Amino acid sequence: MKRKLIDKKAERATQVEAMETALASGDNAAFETAKNAVANLNTEIENIDAVLAEKSRFGEAPADVPFEAPKAEKKPGGIEVMAKMLRREKLTDQEAEQVQKALVTGDNAVSGENYLVPADVQTEIRDLRKSYVSAKPLVNVIPVADLTGSTNFENSAPSGLTAFDDGDTIATETDPTFVKKPWTIKFYGKLIPISRILLKVASGLMAYLNRWFVRNAVISENGAIFTALKTGYNSGTPKSVAGWEELKQSITVDLDPSCLIDGVIVTNQSGFACLDAEVDGEGRPVLQANPAKPTEKLFQGLPVVVFPNAQLANIDATHFPMIYGSTKAGADFMEYEGLLFETSEHFLFNKNQNCLRVIEGFDVVSTDTSAYIYGSFSATV
Repeated sequence: MKRKLIDKKAERATQVEAMETALASGDNAAFETAKNAVANLNTEIENIDAVLAEKSRFGEAPADVPFEAPKAEKKPGGIEVMAKMLRREKLTDQEAEQVQKALVTGDNAVSGENYLVPADVQTEIRDLRKSYVSAKPLVNVIPVADLTGSTNFENSAPSGLTAFDDGDTIATETDPTFVKKPWTIKFYGKLIPISRILLKVASGLMAYLNRWFVRNAVISENGAIFTALKTGYNSGTPKSVAGWEELKQSITVDLDPSCLIDGVIVTNQSGFACLDAEVDGEGRPVLQANPAKPTEKLFQGLPVVVFPNAQLANIDATHFPMIYGSTKAGADFMEYEGLLFETSEHFLFNKNQNCLRVIEGFDVVSTDTSAYIYGSFSATV
């Protein structure tokens, strides 16, 4: 009977340890199973204790249990402990002590433990968060098939009819004048060699390189568009615009009302921050939210288009570029066949590399320079 009591207590200790392990791992089902087993064992142990107590009352000695020397506790091996750690199982006190003494990772590992720790290596290329918004929608894009050409524009404005009395000579109108705006396609491109082995093992590399080429093209196109818009206005000298009230007056007075139909306000991050900080006499922000586009702001009904400072640079520390009006009427983007992607497997054959190439041809022509204003915007004094 006493031997049975010892066995039941050992079995209960095992179930208690199972409860602890299940609780640490969040396994509710295993926890409840072990808990019920412990409750049943407690009842059995209490019953055995009661029997032994009754025997003792009447002088009945329990049967002798043969003496057994305690077995030497097996010292857990390092590999076993590491495997247990990787499975996120709870360590015994002896196992935890062994980890503290020898089984370590990092610079203090001296027995090759670092080889057992798996490394999470991701081959997918993650793009940096940068703005590569094209400025081409701001201007008039014209596809062309020739390398040179020109466009004719009127160079005078009608002054109206002249009044006359019956019998008088009718005034003769001066001939309208025209101006020719020539364009010449300029080519831009880049090469990038890439290992054929790397192409096989790096997932998503070709898709990334395509995006990389497009981003380079956007930077070149935007730079040419902004240069044409700035140099086309007043020989590149911007109009001084100090504060939101001067900007409002310039939009109303300096621009023909027809230029507001598709008008925009183009600025950089610093210019937007300066305009966004402006308030009216009642302390209300002058920029208004666009109900149709929650991420867009309006000023005098014109959408504010923001480009990075890296693409549209500040004029100086306190003056910022601001191009407002009909930029579509102000510049033509002559596009020759778009982006041309090519891949060669032979150009770098001796290096086991493919060569990727992108070429683009375009020219940006300044057209109606009265349709927009290039301003140097600063905060209200």
